[in-house]
Formats: sequence, C-alpha cells, structure tokens
Amino acid sequence: MSAHSGRLPMIGLLALSTTAFLTILTETMPAAVLPAMSESLEQPPAGIGLLVSIYALASAAAAIPIVALTRSMPRKSLYIMLVLSFAVANGITAISTSYALTAASRVVAGLAAGVVWPVICGYAIRLVDRKDMGRAVAITLAGSTVAMVAGLPLGSMLGSLLGWRFSYGLLSLLALLVIVWVLLVVPPMPGEERKDGTSIHDVIRTPGLRVILLSAFCAILAHYTLYTYMAPLAEKTRLSGGTAQGLFLFGTGAILGVLIAGRFVDTRLRLIATTALTCTAVTMLVLIAAPYQMIASAAIFVWGASFGGMPTVFQSATGRVAEDNAELATAILTTIYNLGIFGGGAVGGLFLSYFGIVSLSGFALLIVSASLVVVMGGRRHAFPRQ
Repeated sequence: MSAHSGRLPMIGLLALSTTAFLTILTETMPAAVLPAMSESLEQPPAGIGLLVSIYALASAAAAIPIVALTRSMPRKSLYIMLVLSFAVANGITAISTSYALTAASRVVAGLAAGVVWPVICGYAIRLVDRKDMGRAVAITLAGSTVAMVAGLPLGSMLGSLLGWRFSYGLLSLLALLVIVWVLLVVPPMPGEERKDGTSIHDVIRTPGLRVILLSAFCAILAHYTLYTYMAPLAEKTRLSGGTAQGLFLFGTGAILGVLIAGRFVDTRLRLIATTALTCTAVTMLVLIAAPYQMIASAAIFVWGASFGGMPTVFQSATGRVAEDNAELATAILTTIYNLGIFGGGAVGGLFLSYFGIVSLSGFALLIVSASLVVVMGGRRHAFPRQ
C-alpha cells in the first residue's frame, strides 16, 4: 500500500479506523462494566465513573505538548508505541486489584489517546490525495462511531457473561492485533521537519483555524450537555426502551451521519457543516417541548445523524487549513473536543440539578446556534463556499 496511489488504501484506512474503535472502547469501558468493576475494586459507582474523566483529562493534557515534542519522530514508530501503550494499560487494568493502579493505567491510556487521534488523522490525510482527504478521515473516524453503537454494548455483555476483566483483556489483545496489522499494511511516514512559523502559537494563528476550533467547541459542548444525560431525557420523553433505546437511536443516526459526511465532505464541506448544525438546532427545539415517544424517537435519530458527521467535518476543515501542520492542529482540536466533552457534562449537571432536563435542550439550542453563526461567518478560510 502506498500513499497517493490513485485509489483509497482501504486496508490501511481500516487499520486506522480499528485504532479509533479501540481508543473509544478503552475510554468508555468503565461505564459498560461499572457495577461489576465497582464491586470488585470496592469503589462506589462514582469512583468508577471518575475513571472516564481521568482518561479524558489526561488526553486533553497530553495532546498538544506531546504531539509538539514528537513532531520529528517517524510516524509509524510513534503509532506502534501508542497502540502498545493501550495494550499495556488495558492489560494492567484487567489484572489490577488496586483502584490506585487502575487509575494510573487510565492515565497512561489517556496520554496515549491524546496523541493517537492526531497521528491516525494525520496518517489518513497523508495517505490520500487532497481531493479524497475528507473520505479518508470519515473512514478513519467511523471506528469511533461503531464503538459507541456496537462496541460498548458488546463489552457490557461480555463483562456480564465472563467478567469485566475479560473485557479489558480483549481490549489488550485487540491492541496487539492492531500492532501486527499496522506493521504489515501501514507504510512508514517521516516526521515533520521543524520549520520557522510552525510553533503552537503560529499554528493557532493559521487563517481559519480559530474559527474551526470555536465552532467545534460550541458544537461539542452543546451535544454533550444533553447526550451525557440521555437517561433523564429518555424518561422525560417516555421512550419505551429507556436509555438503551435513546442511545441506539442516536447511534444508528450517527452511522448515517458518518456515511453522508464521508460522501460529500470533500465537495460540500460548508453545506454539510451548516446543514448538520441546523438540524441539531431543530432537534433541540423539538426536544424542548418534551414530546412523546414517536416524535422524540425521530428527533433523537436526526440528532444523531446531524452530529455523527461533525467530527469528520471539523477534522477535514482542520486538515485543509493547516496542511503541513495538520497533526499539531489536530492535537489542538483534540484538546478542544475533550474540553467540550468535560464542559458539557459539568454544565449539563448544573442545569439538570437546578432547572430540569428541558433546560439542557434549551442551553444546547443556544450554543449550537452560536456554532452555526461561527461556521456561516467562516466563509473565507475555514468553511469556504464551494
């Protein structure tokens, strides 16, 4: 497989996508096996839930400085080291009987995750022609969507049947298999040469990048403000299948969103971005009314579809404006994502405590509308008219 061979290098892109799948499962597995893990480690449920936050915060802290420090390192060697970190961290979690050791392993995995996203997205961009960049990114990021839709329920089921340690052991084994896959099919890539004008400060000043980062932060913050609290939303809208139905509807919609984004992001980036954000705003408006099951189900599905393609949109836009500095720009975008996720959960919790679930939809509507305004204003560099 060689870069820019005239057609998409699917085997290599699927290896990148499987890495994204592994990364998301490693992040969210504590939520999937929470009761059993809580009992085994003699921790309250909140303590196990904190492991997800530890991972996210480590990822946010690591992305920019570590990517900046490793820019000149051969990318394949760095890629393998990062996936090996997942194998070790998940293996330690599988055998750990200490909460402190488990938390430490989550820090290691989080640090690796903060760097792996820029690396795999950078690989996807460099493996294909510029005209196919969006499709390559969409395929790479599809693994994260599949992890949310299918991987997490599978991990929960295996944890129930065979024990939570077995689920982590499988994640460790998957990481080792990914390493073999990468060694066989992913071509070597040199690191970036350090040039004048490529510091973090210079990259942030890239025309259009700050618009992308601001719109991404608003969109992610709006989304996770409500998504984090799917359980009370499902109860308020009387979904017969409860939280599981809400997550399934959102997840299947997200898969559709990824497919649509992958098909059109290279030629209709601005249209995809504005349409997705508009649809999200409309669904928030519908959910404010707390409709009954049928309308709520449709709204949650459309919400998932509109959000599902947004990571591809923001990543493709970042790659286009940053060009040779795509990995460092993606590291900044990764940090923005994690801050949005953390902020969404925190803000959503406050609104839920004081004003109820409907207020979350209202806040999300306001913030996603701000994201739409920013995108529409970025017509020159960030989201140009095509």
